[in-house]
Amino acid sequence: MDGLLRAILDRVPGRLKAFGNRIAQPNVALVLALLVGAFTVVSIYYYNRLASEIDTRLQGRFLDDSVGIFSGPFDVSVGNRLPIDELVDYVQTAGYHERSAEAGENLIGSYEVAGDAIEILPGDLASRAGIYPVRIRVDKRGRVVSLTSPVTGERMSSARIEGGLLAAVRGSDRRKKIEVQFSDIPETLRDAIVAVEDRRFFSHNGVDWRGVLRALKTDLDQGEWVQGGSTLTQQLIKNDFLSADRTLSRKVKEAAMAVILESRLSKEQIFTIYCNDVYLGQSGTFAINGFAQAAQVYFDKQLNDLTLAEAAFLAGLICAPNRYSAHRDPTRAMERRNRVLDAMAETGAISPEESAAAKAEPLRIKKHETTSDFGASYFIDYAQRFLEQRYSEPGLASRRRITTTMDPRLQRAAYGALTRQTEKLDKIFTRSTRKGTAPRQVQAALVALDAHTGEVLAMVGGRSYDESQLNRATDAKRQPGSAFKPFVYATALNSRSYTAASMLSDTPQTFTYDGGRSEYKPGDYHGGFSNRNVTLREALTRSMNVPAVSLAMSVGLNNVANVAEKSGLERPRVYPSMALGTSEVSPLELAGAYTAFANAGTALRPIPIRSTSGDNKAIATERLQATSNYVFSPQVAYLMTSLLQSVVDSGTASRLRAMGLKGAMAGKTGTSGDGWFVGYTPQIVCAVWVGFDDNSDLRMKASDAALPMWADFMKQALEIRPELGGDSFPRPGGIVSVEIDPATGCLAGPETLAGRLEMFIAGTEPPSNCYQEATAETAENELAPEPASATEQRVPAELPTSEKIDEDALDLGTITLEVCVLTGLLASPDCPDTERKTFNVGKEPRERCRAEFHREARSP
Repeated sequence: MDGLLRAILDRVPGRLKAFGNRIAQPNVALVLALLVGAFTVVSIYYYNRLASEIDTRLQGRFLDDSVGIFSGPFDVSVGNRLPIDELVDYVQTAGYHERSAEAGENLIGSYEVAGDAIEILPGDLASRAGIYPVRIRVDKRGRVVSLTSPVTGERMSSARIEGGLLAAVRGSDRRKKIEVQFSDIPETLRDAIVAVEDRRFFSHNGVDWRGVLRALKTDLDQGEWVQGGSTLTQQLIKNDFLSADRTLSRKVKEAAMAVILESRLSKEQIFTIYCNDVYLGQSGTFAINGFAQAAQVYFDKQLNDLTLAEAAFLAGLICAPNRYSAHRDPTRAMERRNRVLDAMAETGAISPEESAAAKAEPLRIKKHETTSDFGASYFIDYAQRFLEQRYSEPGLASRRRITTTMDPRLQRAAYGALTRQTEKLDKIFTRSTRKGTAPRQVQAALVALDAHTGEVLAMVGGRSYDESQLNRATDAKRQPGSAFKPFVYATALNSRSYTAASMLSDTPQTFTYDGGRSEYKPGDYHGGFSNRNVTLREALTRSMNVPAVSLAMSVGLNNVANVAEKSGLERPRVYPSMALGTSEVSPLELAGAYTAFANAGTALRPIPIRSTSGDNKAIATERLQATSNYVFSPQVAYLMTSLLQSVVDSGTASRLRAMGLKGAMAGKTGTSGDGWFVGYTPQIVCAVWVGFDDNSDLRMKASDAALPMWADFMKQALEIRPELGGDSFPRPGGIVSVEIDPATGCLAGPETLAGRLEMFIAGTEPPSNCYQEATAETAENELAPEPASATEQRVPAELPTSEKIDEDALDLGTITLEVCVLTGLLASPDCPDTERKTFNVGKEPRERCRAEFHREARSP
């Protein structure tokens, strides 16, 4: 033995022997020992640090640190319309998977369709939130006929369905993905991923050293970082923990964390997380993450329905999704798919014959569209902005699950109504467009709120999110026209100086303001006036302009602005034309302001978030509520609702009844350059806007443009959720009804030809001697000469009243202002020369002149 050792040592080169002797010296050995010890300590420190980072993330069950934004859960009752295919869509977006003999237990949830029934089995987390298993049977019309417990067999009165994932947000990235389990991933897809990305995945410990050496050799040959030799585990670490920088320090950290992760999770768990997380392209503004989401976006299929060729295509996207996009370069995408099939044949996963057959299969890619989200992208934008304003970035990142207020069924209904009605309007505008001129595309927005919580139930901000991300429901401000008038009338009723029976003059009038320096002369629809006194109820029902302006001037423009501001609108500019809705608002703001009428006088600020929660108990669930503001009493709110019911029953919105809508409804049309309708039932407020993005005149009445869209949505909403309707609005105490004479606004007497019941706040009813006073006043008016302007604009006697009340007043009239001669702006003390000038409302100058403007105007 000694001889053998001596023979080996004799063969050791002399230089190596000398190096060994030098190391063996005590002082050198001590230094080396210290270096090794320091390296070991540092390695242990960083190992523990990296392990702690991974363990912390694993406590939240997933490595992915994105924030999930979910639609709200919803209740189903017998009689609701809910087809099985829609139910399947809802539970799939919640992460549920179809139950099968091969599939294992799904922690999120599963479902099974059998004929006319669907059985839904929620996972553990959903069960803790009060969502239980249910078997739902549906008839041929899509209505729920029975709800039973699959566990006990007992009948259920209602069942709750879990909300689905709308988006997963990570920093500035927005993702859509569907979580799956290992058993849900088809074998062909597993083989394709392993063959093309990490052939030794199921045998290495997180780092494939053979692959590292192979990649290192390539990098040295090329003189730069070309190959990384990363395993699937390393890719997962890089995507979820690290940056994509190609540096040696990042690669070392990546390898260390991969080894740690492999010691914490099984191969199946790591592979599943990878398949749920990997980036596979872009759909609109959303990143496509995970193979289940990619299968749906690219092929409109579930994972287990993919063909071999389709699985190979998806696996080929991993290294460069945009480079191999079939939409961008179909030929390159086919070549990449075929290389994946070749790799599968090399590993023995498929036979050469199977590879050849799959290569012959054409690539049928579904067109990328966001129409399948039913306009929810607009709502997600709004919800995300709300969250960013409420939470700091670290605070939001700690909240893993955001439950929104959106009802996915109402969102579908809203998107469907908007799409159908704008397509009808397109046909109308196409017919009226001159030949050779491209017809303009009309736009629209719809927002629906819970009348008593302010929760946003549905929101569509435009016709196509792919074409325009402008959310017209939140960001497009336009003049609401007559839809603003209810705030004028509410101010009047709140003052107790006016009642629904108060008489107002509908004759041409000129109003002076600004200390008598400015004049405003409102017009009316097609310049027509009734030239008589009308009750306050009739004035609002028929959307008369002059009575609205007269009322606003009487109760005080500032008081009207105060009520509008308290209701949630931006404070309007204080001009007489304000009464006719000349200050711009968004559909969301106007819907929120109308909650003051629907919610007993308390306005609610719209809110899109119901709750936020974290991964662990350290982050408590926070339940959010809309902020509220008292505007006026429940009695005033009830009288306003009664007035707005008249608008629906016999006024400018009376077409709603002809469209088949029944039950208690109130609302107001608004026609400016756009079309508006804001209406409500006892439980829901909905605002609709229709117009052009370039702010050009729609030249269409609101009852033709906006009202049909509102009716379309509400018919579906009340069919889906009948509890949102009702036969009547709740009547508060302190309201009395008396019979009046509509011709005088007084109590009905023997001379009354056609009396009707009117509602009053107790104590504001007309006095008993009102009739005599009104008769005397009428006699004086009849003896007085009639104004020339009234004679000129009198409505012809043969014109039926029904034609006169068909729509809101489009003509806002004229306004006379004192302006600077030099600049044309509103006059100020700095102006050396001024003049009085008349403008059409909306064309008048808004800015006050200043001294520096004179210098600019005089300069050449």
